[in-house]
Amino acid sequence: MSADLHTAQDAIHAAAHLQARFATRAAHHDRTGIFAQDNIDDLRRAGLLSLRISTPERPTPFTLGVVQDIVGQIAQGDASTALVMVNHYMVRAATAHHEFGSGDFVRWMEEDQYDRLTNILLAEPDLGSASRGGLPGTVATRTPTGWVLNGRKAYVTGIPALSWLLVRARTDEDPVRVGTFMVPATADGIHIVENWDHIGMRSSNSHEVTFTQVALPAGAALALHAPDAPLAGRNTLMLWNTGLLGALYNGIATSALAWFGEFLKNRVPSNLGVPLSTLPAMCDAVGGFAITLHMNAMLLRLYATDVTAACPLSELNAHAAVIKSRVVDAAADFTTALLGLAGNAGLSAHNPLERAHRDALCGRIHAPHGELLRRVAGQQALS
Repeated sequence: MSADLHTAQDAIHAAAHLQARFATRAAHHDRTGIFAQDNIDDLRRAGLLSLRISTPERPTPFTLGVVQDIVGQIAQGDASTALVMVNHYMVRAATAHHEFGSGDFVRWMEEDQYDRLTNILLAEPDLGSASRGGLPGTVATRTPTGWVLNGRKAYVTGIPALSWLLVRARTDEDPVRVGTFMVPATADGIHIVENWDHIGMRSSNSHEVTFTQVALPAGAALALHAPDAPLAGRNTLMLWNTGLLGALYNGIATSALAWFGEFLKNRVPSNLGVPLSTLPAMCDAVGGFAITLHMNAMLLRLYATDVTAACPLSELNAHAAVIKSRVVDAAADFTTALLGLAGNAGLSAHNPLERAHRDALCGRIHAPHGELLRRVAGQQALS
């Protein structure tokens, strides 16, 4: 039985409480690569997987800004678990804004399965990132009763705990259409290829998944469209993805600086006789890091406010590029600088800084990639 969270303060408090608990488990899950199912169970019991995302038609306390605070708290405890939450919340936000339609199948998932973990499957081993275009190799074939799905998807974060898979696929029709197919994770014909063995986000279990003759009802096809058709609506999925990834990677940087600050206060070299924290150079360095985190928080709040206020999409996309390049991608530079100051202690697996750095490196591989953002910004500036 999950708790029923009614206010933003209650939800953020619940996340802060779990942050400390998850931090005690994070090293074990990272070292072993074992999925943190215990964290997911705690999140569900706390009510943090069943938050009703706010929309203009149904306002709730749970706007993007509030969910950013929740994800940021969890990321300070266990970044891999926070990444699972990012994918779940962005799909729930897109669903709440009817970007996958409003048919019976979608309503049933939203109302009766709301605390069940969900992810959208976009990437493929051969295709790469969907942000670079191209037709998916995953194919949905028409049958007298619905569809049959065949294909392979990559980087399915949280697959051991997912209940629903929203699978991007193309149809076998002429002309072809592309869309999202709603697939229960327990359907026959689904196989998990356990090949996730990355340097960071190790317990996210972002394995590949294959689909072999997976039978689906007709209503499982959501928002089918021509491959070159412009996106309908505001693309809430990607707007929330950017905002929540920003919160996640800023949470990683926050936890890294917290450890470093304690290290400086407790490290007393024999040739110095006082804690490293008393050195003006260290105080100056920590001040720079703190200002960076404060700047990130300001950017994230501005972005969330503008998304909630439904600012023009061109403006939001420009803001999103800033969040990705200056908060998400820059987290690795932040932890690299901390490692340079911490020395051997920072590289020791006995301390969380090296894990924070490895997790922060993963920010750069989230779509859209930095060079693509820079190219688009350059084209717009030169047009």
